[in-house]
Parts: sequence; C-alpha cells; structure tokens
Amino acid sequence: MGGTESVSSSQISGKANKTEKVSIFRKLNLIFRFSYTLPFFMASVCGVLFAYVSLDVPAYIAVLIPVTVMFMALFVNFSNDYYDSISGADDLRFQGWDEHKAEGLESSPFLEKLYWDGNPVNNGLVTAKQAKIIMVALVGISILLAVPILLYGNLITVAIFGGFGLLIAFFYTAPPVNLGARGLGEIAVGVSFFLMVFASYYVASEEVWNYEIFVFAIIVGLMVGLMRTADSMSGQDAHIQSGEKSISVRVGLDNMHKVIKAILVVIYIVVALMTYFDITYVLLFLTLPLAIKGWKLMNAKPKYWEVFMAPLTFGIAVFTQFLFVIVMIVQMYFTYDLFGALF
Repeated sequence: MGGTESVSSSQISGKANKTEKVSIFRKLNLIFRFSYTLPFFMASVCGVLFAYVSLDVPAYIAVLIPVTVMFMALFVNFSNDYYDSISGADDLRFQGWDEHKAEGLESSPFLEKLYWDGNPVNNGLVTAKQAKIIMVALVGISILLAVPILLYGNLITVAIFGGFGLLIAFFYTAPPVNLGARGLGEIAVGVSFFLMVFASYYVASEEVWNYEIFVFAIIVGLMVGLMRTADSMSGQDAHIQSGEKSISVRVGLDNMHKVIKAILVVIYIVVALMTYFDITYVLLFLTLPLAIKGWKLMNAKPKYWEVFMAPLTFGIAVFTQFLFVIVMIVQMYFTYDLFGALF
C-alpha cells in the first residue's frame, strides 16, 4: 500500500526498454514489489509463531497461514498499483521524479529499494488486461491455500477475519469505496495489519483469547499505519490535485511532524506495556535508534525530509516484527515475569 513510484507518460517507453535488459527476477520484483509484501508476511508470522510457541499448533497450519497472507498481500499491492494507474494517481505523484533523484534522493540505498522503477502498468511491464488476469490468479491461489485453513478452524471466524482484512486492504484504492481518497486510508491500513497479527494467532490457536498478542497486534497496527502515514507525505501534491484527503492533506505537511511524533510516543508506551507480560519484550526497544533518527530528521526538516521518513518508518515496523520473532525464540528457553516478581 503506498510506496509506489511512477514516471510521467513521456518516460514510460524509456523505463520499459530499461527493464527489458534486467533479469527475470528483477522484473518480477518490479511487478509485485516484494519489499512491500514483507510487512504483511511478517505480521502473520508473528501471530502464528506466538500460537505455535504457546499452544499445540500443527506445523502445516503454522506455515500455511503466512503463505496465504503473502499471496493476499501480493494481490492487494498489485491491485493498488492497478487502480492507481487507472486513476492516474501515480502519474501525478511522481512526475519529475528523475529530476528529484538528480538532486540527491538516490543517495539512500534503502530509499532506492522502497521506491523502485515505477508502476508496472504505467511503465509497460504489464498491460491492463494482463493486470486483471494477474489479480484473478492471485485471488484464486489465495482461496486455494485458504481451504485447509478453513477446514482446520472455525469457518465463520476465518471468513470474517480473512475476508474483512482483505476487503479493507483492497478497497484502500479500489472504487467505489477508495478509502485512501476519503481520509480513511491510514486507519484502514492500521486496522488491516492489526487483524493480520491477531487473526493469524486466533485462527491458528483455534480461538484461544490472549491479551499478550492482542497488545502486540495493536503495536504492529500503529507502526504500519504510521508507515503508510509517512509514505503518503511524498505524494502530497498528487493527493491534493486528485482531491484525496489523506492525513497529510488534512493536517498540512508543515504540521505532520507533530502527528508522527505523537504516534511514535504512543507506540513506545505500548511497547513498554509489553514488558508486563515478559521482560524479554524489552528487545523491542532496539528499534529506538531508527525512531530517534526520524525524530531528528523531523526537527531539522531538510529538503525531502518527508520522503526520507518513509523508509525509516518502514524499517521500524519490519524490524519490530523480526524482533518479536527473536523474542519468541528467547521465550522458548527463558521467561521472566518482571511485575509478578515485584508484586
């Protein structure tokens, strides 16, 4: 969701010719933007791994749920690109991007990984007809993978969590809902990722309630919602021209540092609350250097600060998910209830 780079129509043919010279793996990455699939996949891994460590969960379910979510994420990201191409949003968003790069934006390797060579429909990698076929194929694969999960869990629960989460993510840009254009995009992303974590656990555990993973799901929802909020700032002019009401449009770019800082403070308060369940969650604070770097960037507000905030928030979200996996591994061998010991 978001994080898409495009080019003006006059640059499309040049981009297409350039991509013909790269490997098939690079082309696939340009089409499916696997880097933006990672947060989806890891969100599900966190939920399933918590269930696997805490309860007796079949290994095939622990593997199948994240894989299913990954294909759903591929569909969501690709469909967002398709509808952004149809609406013209991506053309507006990154007109003149090559000129910006010439001014120094390409100096960040992380930024280059996040903003690749363009919307695959816009730059000619796939036609509109091929894009529709790809979307149908991705939905079909997701449904096939979900069948064993449906048989394993409660049909209604799986359908509600999975269907609701997918619809929220899909209608982020898809008409007629287009949540992103109505000022609900960032909230929709946060809710969707909260569901990915908690629903993955809840389905895998066969509906065993747990506050610990519920709180962590809130953290992931806030972090990925923040990632989307920061990412949308780089398309401020395009959002305004398209009449979209993102948070940055409503608040104004000059005031967005206040919004981002407030969200960061809330995130780390909730991270601190996680130590109530186990002291090993202190490892989640290892993302603080990235948060501090972003904080300093917002204070300084150099040119393109709003663009450089996107990879920083992306890093915070994904790094937190990887740290949670490490915490789960640590907890297999070491647990300590800090508050239980004190009180």
